[in-house]
Amino acid sequence: MITHATAQRIGTRSHQCDATSTATDRGTRAWTLLDGIGSTTAVRNWTRTQARLLARVGALTANPCAALAAVRAAVDHQDPQARRDLESFDEPSAVAVVAVRAEGGPLRVAWCGDARAYWLAPGKDLRRLTRDHNEAERARAEGRSAPRWHRNIVTSHLGRHPETGAFGELGTAPPVRGAGRLLLCSDGVYSPFEDHDRDMSALLARGTPRAAATALVTTAVTLPDERHDNATALIVDFA
Repeated sequence: MITHATAQRIGTRSHQCDATSTATDRGTRAWTLLDGIGSTTAVRNWTRTQARLLARVGALTANPCAALAAVRAAVDHQDPQARRDLESFDEPSAVAVVAVRAEGGPLRVAWCGDARAYWLAPGKDLRRLTRDHNEAERARAEGRSAPRWHRNIVTSHLGRHPETGAFGELGTAPPVRGAGRLLLCSDGVYSPFEDHDRDMSALLARGTPRAAATALVTTAVTLPDERHDNATALIVDFA
């Protein structure tokens, strides 16, 4: 049995530019979470559209990495002027994480950017499935230190980067099998917990997927900070 729920809080942003979607095709299910880059009406609408498209393609292909690549190709073939954000004069873009499970198969996860996936198996510690595509993670991989704000410079996107025009790399996680709870979340959820040295495990394990998702996003936007980002959590239970 598979159940899921999503919760969101807008934080101090002007627009809620996170989006989630789910889709099913011939027994294959897909769950997506996108975090739009920027805070405008155009980014919000674009991100919602791409979240739905990514879920449909993920369920159709049963391959999350191929789904991300296909949606990138679709974005690349759109008319640049038609997708222009007139409020910021940039083309809308987002980071994304997608999870797919074919009937009888393992859970597969792929991503671009710094949206994350976590896995909590019964009796086990919380396991992070993704690795951030940002300047902070790049510096750590190269043995360099980086200022805290470098985590906000993402190096991979679903749409093109407004300055470089690049898409960046795609990441894939090892397949996950068995029962457990999957969390897909935006940086507006996990960053406040990390900044305040708080563990998400207890809240993630709390009650139903809806109760846990609501607890995570509510806590994220109420922890002390001058600014709170959009917080979105999508939780899926696999029995």
